[in-house]
Amino acid sequence: MDLEQEVQKIFFEAFPTLKESQFDWNKKQKDYENWDSFAQLNLITLAESTFDINLTLDESISITSAKELLDCIKSHL
Repeated sequence: MDLEQEVQKIFFEAFPTLKESQFDWNKKQKDYENWDSFAQLNLITLAESTFDINLTLDESISITSAKELLDCIKSHL
């Protein structure tokens, strides 16, 4: 499984209007037009089900970029 590719897929599923050219590992939550609490929950849920992991509440709240999500997932595998 290509971890980076899977995380990208999660982002494209959570943000259906996101174009591939707009994806950036370091783009922050505030730079996404529709990254609200629902999108955050969706990202976390998709990551947990895709990788069969459980993120803590602190981890879930602290994730504000694709890179941070990737790093968090790596720490659980």
